[in-house]
Amino acid sequence: MPSYNDNPQNQQIDPQFYIAKYLMPILQHKWIVIFTTFIGLSVAIPISLQIMPEYSSIATTQVETPRAQMISEVTEEITLQTGDQAHITAAVERMHSSIFRTEVLKVIPKRLQDDLAIPLSVTGQLKEKLIPVIKKILNKEVTPSSDKTAITPQLLLALSKRIDIRGDTRKGTVTIVGISLDREMAAVLVQSYIDVWVAMNMEANKSLIRHELEFTKTQKDEYYAQLKNSENELRLFKLKFEIPPALTSVTDMELQSQLDVLQNAVESSSERYKRLDDIFTELSRKEKAVVNNIKLINPPQMPLSPSKDMRIKIILMGLFLGAAAGIAPILAWDFFRGNIRHKKDVYSAVDIPIIGKLPSIK
Repeated sequence: MPSYNDNPQNQQIDPQFYIAKYLMPILQHKWIVIFTTFIGLSVAIPISLQIMPEYSSIATTQVETPRAQMISEVTEEITLQTGDQAHITAAVERMHSSIFRTEVLKVIPKRLQDDLAIPLSVTGQLKEKLIPVIKKILNKEVTPSSDKTAITPQLLLALSKRIDIRGDTRKGTVTIVGISLDREMAAVLVQSYIDVWVAMNMEANKSLIRHELEFTKTQKDEYYAQLKNSENELRLFKLKFEIPPALTSVTDMELQSQLDVLQNAVESSSERYKRLDDIFTELSRKEKAVVNNIKLINPPQMPLSPSKDMRIKIILMGLFLGAAAGIAPILAWDFFRGNIRHKKDVYSAVDIPIIGKLPSIK
């Protein structure tokens, strides 16, 4: 017996079939769909009003090689160079560390700390706002929140989710992106990161020169002691043989030979000491006038519009889910009832070809 699918005409897409099969049941029960859609919007709109949009601020910095690492000789003239891959990677890793985030939390204002305590996720924000209200309705005691100004692991974790740091080793740049639920605090967050980074970087650059200063001072003290020993030996030698202090030559060849050795030792020690003293003086000057090797290319700006706003999406989702909640049971009910709405339903039910169509009687 031939089946309905064996008919080539039945394999063609018939828009009238889909209209009759799916659209007509919905139109017949349109008030159910309108009601469920209204319910979906009634739930979605209040939820959307509780969700705060996200604001982003971005800053780009140029990282240069620390001056102290570019000097082979103190008196050498140098030109600034962009930081290599090691400097960029080290800077990014340092700003990702918990130690660095702790320093940032020490300088940011309380308003920004309060903002960090609010989760970015929709569910997190709803819990933050609705749980105290529900407990109040149920007459349950609300546990007082802990001091949000204290630096806690939760606050450090929240800060790590609000900041994105990317380094470009080819260009020698570091880009910092901050996210805040408070429009004015987005730029403050990024600027706080930059301020802490600059301060710690300056201290690191100075520490490099201080290390050289300590080493140079040690060498300088040693050469000074050698100079004094050489001068003392020369003084004792002249005193022993009754040679005047200002005299540099004698007639006795053997004494002159010994005198030359002692005088050369004094001159050599004096030159070494003078050279180390010049280096020490130059390093001391550089420590006081150390140059910051972080240049701000694009400073953070207060955003004019949200970078992410879930409110419209929540409303559209409520509209869609509300309509689907009404359409799905209507179509399911119509399917299980087996209503005949098209000639294909007749052929499928009785497996008899259709030879005619009765006009609608009005």
